[in-house]
Amino acid sequence: MKKIRDAESFGNGRIICTVNSFTSDAMKPYDDANGDDYDSHKRYQVVIDSFASGRIKEDYIETTKQLLKGDYGFMCQYDNEPDFETVWGSVFDLESLTDYRAEGDPRKTKFMMDNRMHDLKMRGQAVVKKH
Repeated sequence: MKKIRDAESFGNGRIICTVNSFTSDAMKPYDDANGDDYDSHKRYQVVIDSFASGRIKEDYIETTKQLLKGDYGFMCQYDNEPDFETVWGSVFDLESLTDYRAEGDPRKTKFMMDNRMHDLKMRGQAVVKKH
């Protein structure tokens, strides 16, 4: 089954947050984790609460990076879980089509800018213009 959900609206913007568990009631019957999702529901709630409270504002990219580092609540602090660690954290800016990605625990790994979405769009426009 596939369920596409709308972005959450907050103040003057909208976000989509994904974690490694199902957040919609329609998809919960397909969750085979049996609750063993490393508290992904907590991470999801920290993101939603941070945007709803207005904590994430003005410099959205930088404050969202801080959010993913755990500055506003539990995100990736698995210090007591030796068999589990964060693989990456990403912030996607859909206005500029830029991705800021930490390949590893965002507390320990720098976010690097990636323009592949923007570059793909530009190549697509260039191809369309040639025809």
